[in-house]
Amino acid sequence: MRFFAAVCVLALFAFISGCSSNSQVTGKVIFDDGTPLTTGEVRFESSGYLGSGQIQSDGTYTVGSKAEKDGIPKGSYQVSIYAFEYPAGKPGENPAKTPPPKSLVAKEFQSGKTSGLVCEVNGKTTFDITVKKPKK
Repeated sequence: MRFFAAVCVLALFAFISGCSSNSQVTGKVIFDDGTPLTTGEVRFESSGYLGSGQIQSDGTYTVGSKAEKDGIPKGSYQVSIYAFEYPAGKPGENPAKTPPPKSLVAKEFQSGKTSGLVCEVNGKTTFDITVKKPKK
């Protein structure tokens, strides 16, 4: 009887883990001049849910939710980009006097509410993103 119960429990866990309907989302982030954004993070947000992916040196990314590149649940997501350049302080300088980080993308892309970027995830999804550089 215990053997039968153990088999049933294992089958249930296998079924539940197989039902994890996370979808792979990949893409590339480029500036409107065609050059890739070479650092930062792409964030997918929906109803309190957050998935993200690190932007690679060629501009590509893959989104994960709990672990890197494990995908995200199907649905509609607002997308934002976080990419900053952190100036190096001078040796011995008070860290409070170091200039603040400089965004590598225009401010509207830092929030899913203002970026205008929406991605519908339904299975394996490719979502390429074009961003603007910040105004000088």
